[in-house]
Order: sequence, then structure tokens, then C-alpha cells
Amino acid sequence: MTDLQLQRIKNSDVQVATIPMVRIDRNIVHNIGSIFDLFGIGGSDMDDNLLRAVIYYLCFSYQQNLFSYSVIDPYEFAQQMGYTSDFLRQRHPHPVFLEDLKKMPPEAREGYVRDGYPTYSSNFENALYALWKREVLFSYGVTFFNNTDKEEKLTHQNVRLFILRNLRVDAVRSGKTRQRKTVYSVELDERFIHSLTQYFVRGKMATLVELRKSKLDILYLKMLQYKENAFFQNDPAVEINNFSMLCRWAGVAERKKDGSSVPNKKRKQLLAEALHTLNEKTDLNYAFETTTSRGQKFPYTFRITFSITPQAITQKEEDSHSDMACMFSETLMRDMFGLWKMYRNNGGNPYCIDTQKFNEWLHADADYDEKKNVYLVAATKIFGKWKSGQVTRESQFHKWFMRAVQHKASE
Repeated sequence: MTDLQLQRIKNSDVQVATIPMVRIDRNIVHNIGSIFDLFGIGGSDMDDNLLRAVIYYLCFSYQQNLFSYSVIDPYEFAQQMGYTSDFLRQRHPHPVFLEDLKKMPPEAREGYVRDGYPTYSSNFENALYALWKREVLFSYGVTFFNNTDKEEKLTHQNVRLFILRNLRVDAVRSGKTRQRKTVYSVELDERFIHSLTQYFVRGKMATLVELRKSKLDILYLKMLQYKENAFFQNDPAVEINNFSMLCRWAGVAERKKDGSSVPNKKRKQLLAEALHTLNEKTDLNYAFETTTSRGQKFPYTFRITFSITPQAITQKEEDSHSDMACMFSETLMRDMFGLWKMYRNNGGNPYCIDTQKFNEWLHADADYDEKKNVYLVAATKIFGKWKSGQVTRESQFHKWFMRAVQHKASE
């Protein structure tokens, strides 16, 4: 852990930092075609933008709270993600849940309807239910990090993953009028959570929202992934010879609404326009040209060249340091919460946590050794193993612990 990283952590080590960036699981970006196929994106039975928007929102919300679960207010979602509440409440033409309901025995189906259980039939509810119900198949391989200090890297082929582990509908009353409204309690899958800390693509939330409306958000994520690789390999150029896949990322259709084919020459033109638009609306900063690769008679390979100047490298390093400081803060607080929940709130309802009691314990002069172990594991997760010549992490923890206790005493 460097002095710069420690300085950034110093004033944020007792709360989760909030930044206007969103971290998207790199496994999802790498296997984005699987998301297309599984959820029928691009088809007529589902709003393809909405499902992706829910994933972005879940990722962003997770960065701003201590827990693996979130309570989603659809009105807040609408404001954040650029939707109208009316659209979210509209009935979906083919709700996934109702298809499942038809498969139930008649007596079970009748009892479900009679007792007034949720049917997840609105556009918004259908997207949440689909993320809970359906496994995502990562057919191009996937990388996960386990939850230990060893940080073992696991790579598999054809891995299945549920993004949401739990989903619940709740009715609450809020505001001065105590008006009743519906909210949704969701819990993210543990492996998905780990990826948001260790294996992700980092983009701007406002940019994703804006590009979603023009269906360029997927192309944005893929270009972010390629740019990350360009920095890592110190090679600014990347060639993409799968023309059809690149068109798909950019939302360039292969066929018209009447079923007739769109000529490749026209699709190439539309793809070039999409790349120009993306470059203008983002800070990706690239140039591109078309060329002919092996097996192609015509220039349908796109060569993307990112601007990797010394200034860009410096900025990238600063962003990475800032990211690591934020991720350490997040990981430490969530792991501390896990310790408190296990030993101090055993058996308590995880959806009804008294955060005041957690904060009191966090700042109390208590459980020094247990908190130290959590701190050391969190530091290893984010910064790797301690190296000779660095400040010992035990001394770093002691300073953190004393600041937390003094913070409480000064209130």
C-alpha cells in the first residue's frame, strides 16, 4: 500500500466513499453476447435497455452501501436512469413470472393468485424477476476471485451465475403523508459482488445513462475493456475482425423490420457512424480505420487506436490509485459489517439492520484483534501481499483503529 493510497484512505476509512463512476463486472462485459441471448435483448418481448439499466443501477447502488443487498425504490431508479415511472409500471407483454405460473399445478396457481402474492408483471418487476430467475451463461470463460486472503484466481468455461440471489417485494409508507409505495429488496450473488471489487470495467454512470437511450452503452463498455487492455499491454491498437459481433455491440441490425437483409456496405457505414458518435460523446479518445484481415476479401476489420500519451498514462495511474482507495474502504466496511453481523447481531434480520448499533461498535474500543484480522484480509484483497520495505499493515491498522475510536470520542 503506497503513501498516496493511505492518504486517500485516511479521511474515508470509516465510511463507504461515493464516486460518480460505476464498476461493471468484467465477466458480463466479456460475455455480453450471452446476456443478449438469455434475455432476448433486441427482441419484441422485452425492453432491451431496461434490463441493462437495472444491472448498471445494481452495480452503482452496491458501491454506495455496506451490504450485498439493496432496497430499490422504482421512483428513484426512474430518476437516476432516465425512465418515466409510468413506463416502469406498465404491464410487460410477456412477463416471465406468469409463464412460470402456468406451469404450476392448478391448486398451487389458484392459491398464489388468491393470496395476493406478487406476479412481477410490470416492465420493472419483470426485469428484476428475470435477473433472479435466469442463470447467465458465461460461454467465453469467466474469472472469479475467492473471498480469502490468498485471492486465488479461478477461470472456467461455461459457468452459470445468478445475478440476484434473493428478491422480495415490500410495501412501505414514506413522506409526511405516509403514502404507501412498493419497493424491492434484492441481494446480489456473492461472486458477482466479488467481481465488482476485483474484476471490473470502470465507466461513467452519466455516460452509460445517456448512451443507453441511443443503444451505444454496450459498445461503450466493450471499448472501455479494449482500452484497459491497451494500457495493460502498452499497445494502443486493437483489431476487431468479427464484423457481425461489432455491429451487434453497436446496435446495427442485420435485418430490417420487414425481414430483408441490410447490405454489409450499409452496416459498415452505420457502424462507422456509431464509432464516431461514441468517440464524440465520451473520453475514450480513439481513432479507427478499416482494413482487410485474413480470410476477408473486403476491408471489414476495424482497427481501433487509443490515445495513450504520457499524460493519459499519468491520469490512468491516478485513477487506479483512487479506485483502490475507494475499493479498500468499501471492502473493509463490508467485511467489518460481516464480522459485526456474525458476532454481535447473530440471528438478526439482515433487511432490518440497526446501522447505528453497527457504527457504535465500529468506533468502539472493542474487539481489537478481530477487527485487525478483518483489516489485514481486506488489505490483502485489494493491495496484494505485504512487501518488504512497506509500512507494516499492523501499524496501519492501529492508526485506523485509533482514529475510529477518537472520532467517536469527539462526537
